[in-house]
This record gives sequence, structure tokens and C-alpha cells, in this order.
Amino acid sequence: MNAAGKSPSADDASFVAPSANLVGAVTLGPSSSVWYASLLRGDEAPVVVGELSSVGDRAVVVGSTIGAGSHVGAGAIVQHATIGDGASVGVGCKIFKGASIGARAALAAGSVLPAGASVPDGEEWAGSPAKKVGTNSEDDAAGLAAHGALTAELAALHADEAWKDMGLVEQEKGDYKREKGRTAEYIQTMREDPGWVPMPTLGEKLSEIGAREQYYVPK
Repeated sequence: MNAAGKSPSADDASFVAPSANLVGAVTLGPSSSVWYASLLRGDEAPVVVGELSSVGDRAVVVGSTIGAGSHVGAGAIVQHATIGDGASVGVGCKIFKGASIGARAALAAGSVLPAGASVPDGEEWAGSPAKKVGTNSEDDAAGLAAHGALTAELAALHADEAWKDMGLVEQEKGDYKREKGRTAEYIQTMREDPGWVPMPTLGEKLSEIGAREQYYVPK
């Protein structure tokens, strides 16, 4: 929705969930995604989400910048803060005004980063209030990059399904129901092979994009 004369820009995003809310000056980068029941508020200050970054279910982002290849976990709250490139914000984190997370840094799930606090590049912080608990490895950086690429693929899949016309949804429902009866035994009873092509399945798509081989979970 428009606010203060500004409107969201999401044309380059892979996916904006139907239940997500974009308010005012919100800009989504290429292949970014905003998931179910999340809220991005750019009514007071702009929200920018970088390329290949994702904002998880029920997350709230207010007047903040999220760099490229970064992940904001489900239920996290980010208020007037800066998230660097390749950074990870865990599930349920709270980040307050003026705080920042450096490039390739991580804030562990459930942590609270106070106003004005800064997580340096490559460090891992945790707790309430958050403090340094370690350093992110090259494997962590590679894992998060792979997670971002996979999330973009899944986002495109969700976009295809979530925004389908209801008429097409009902048609496909009937098609899948009829396909259950198209067994090899049934086809043998027909005079000619009808040349039916099996309808796509979620399992096939997950295998195609390598979801089954992706084990990295953002901190």
C-alpha cells in the first residue's frame, strides 16, 4: 500500500506472499523474497531488501536496509537498523534502532541486539543482550549463500502457486484427481496409448532444484 506519497517496488522480487504487507517506500531487489504474514514498513523511512535476500514468515522490518544475500528469520523484528551483505538474523531476533550487523555476520535465534549496538563483520553474536560468541567460518558463508539461492528457487515455486487464478487451481485439482486412475493396467485396456504426460509433483521439483541436498540452516 502507498504511504506518505511512496509506494512499494517489488517487480524484481522472486516472491511476495499474498499475506505479506509492504507499506510505503519498500524496495525489493532481484530474486529477493518476502514470506507469509511478514510486514515491511517504509512509511517513516525506506526499507531496502537486497538481491537474493529473504524476509521470513511473520518477520517485521521497519525503516531498515538489508544487504544482498542476507536472511531475516521467521518472527524477527528489525527496527531502523542495517543488515550487511551475506548476514543472518535468526528466528525471533529483535534488532533495535541504530543497531547494525556486519557483512557475513550472524545473530543467533532469539537474540536481542540493543539500540546502537554493532556486530562486526564475520562475527556471531547471541543472547539478550547479544554478545560475541564466535566467528563465522567460510563454510557458514558458503552455506548461507547456498541457502539464499535455494530460497530464491523455492520462492519462484511459491509465486507460481500462490498467485494462480482460482479457476486454474480447480482445474488442476481435477486433473490430479483423474491422474490417479491412469494406471498402467488401465492404459492397457485402451485401444491406443493416449500418450498421457504425468503432471509435475512437488517432490520432483524439490529434487530438481537440489533441496534434498541442502542441509545448511541459518543460525
